[in-house]
Amino acid sequence: MCDVRWFQELKEDPRLKTRVKVENYLLVQLGMRPCSQTTMPVDLPDAEEMGSTIDRMMSPKMGQIKGEPDPRRRLAAIASLKKEMRAAYNQVVKGSEQYRAHLDWADTLRLRTRIVDVRPTVQEMYVFKERRLGGELKRLMKEREKIRKRAYARASPGMDRVRLAYSEEFEGSWLRDLGEILGYPECCVDAYASDREGGLNVEERAATQLEESLRAGEVDPMAYYVGYFFPCTPDCETALFKGKEGLSRLADLDPSWGNLYSTIVVENMENIRRQPEIIARYRAKAQGDLGGRP
Repeated sequence: MCDVRWFQELKEDPRLKTRVKVENYLLVQLGMRPCSQTTMPVDLPDAEEMGSTIDRMMSPKMGQIKGEPDPRRRLAAIASLKKEMRAAYNQVVKGSEQYRAHLDWADTLRLRTRIVDVRPTVQEMYVFKERRLGGELKRLMKEREKIRKRAYARASPGMDRVRLAYSEEFEGSWLRDLGEILGYPECCVDAYASDREGGLNVEERAATQLEESLRAGEVDPMAYYVGYFFPCTPDCETALFKGKEGLSRLADLDPSWGNLYSTIVVENMENIRRQPEIIARYRAKAQGDLGGRP
């Protein structure tokens, strides 16, 4: 266990979001989940400002690409844009105090990290304790690249661009492996993977289940024990157990951490309830971005 004084400093550090402090660092450090995933810059406090800054930096180049009629020159311009986007990301995001704070806190809390490039301006940071998980993550990320290459090789003009960009989200075996690494309940991982494989909308399913449960009576938000997690049902016993156990351990560490966690799981539950509208907005933006970006 780390020196408890660090936990107070973590609480007061404005460079990390409160949810990320609790779910992605403390729950891993306390052994309540084997690994967490933080998306950069989405999970940083200044994510919106960082994204806008990068967009402004790339805007002139984007305009040149859209106006280039020659296919070969257009491809060359796209390759050049990718390099410039990575450079902008390094400057704006990786060069920020908020990004550095994640590395510093992982080190302070004696946690390991693996950082994975997802897009020129998107990275995933995995935080974990056990050394073996680093190897498992490395294998899984190599498999993701293979899945994406296969998807691009089979792409057709009418293919859903979001499905093309995130093709691993429709590979059940890959999803099950990642879910296990992140410590999600097996029943919930299986439901998520089966829905994706079957072409069912996970977000719609989870939101509908929650709405129906709320109409029938109270729902214990502890089933939504971490963000971006979709329980198989709102009353999943395994998810509820994980949430309640996490609350107990955090409260033992410091009652104020328990209070924060109680607020966070309610926010997580509300986020699931609003998933259909959130996804609709995201897909609309992604479709537009993918139409002009590599």
